[in-house]
Amino acid sequence: MRDLVFGQVSVSYSVLREAAFDYQRSGMPDHQRWDVLRTMIDTALASGRERVTATEYRKAIGSRPIPNQADAMVPEAIVRQLDRPDAWAAVLDHIAASATNRRGVLLRLSE
Repeated sequence: MRDLVFGQVSVSYSVLREAAFDYQRSGMPDHQRWDVLRTMIDTALASGRERVTATEYRKAIGSRPIPNQADAMVPEAIVRQLDRPDAWAAVLDHIAASATNRRGVLLRLSE
């Protein structure tokens, strides 16, 4: 497993900890959690992805989401974050940072 984990795909400590200890209580047996991780690494390699994220891994094993992660928040809570000056500034900075970012935002607005 060590060679697979420290290969061409980045696997965070959080993913490894979850695979080993099931902190988020997926209820999946140890060997199945490791099998899921192996499959995710193989899939990432085959598709040219560079990492397996903890959020993706937790979803794959069916564990409960981490409350403060954006994908665990309802959209209304995320929208409320825009009332914070620092969050609003970060959004504007992201849009202004590159033509690709601006294009992406405009394409989504036009949908």
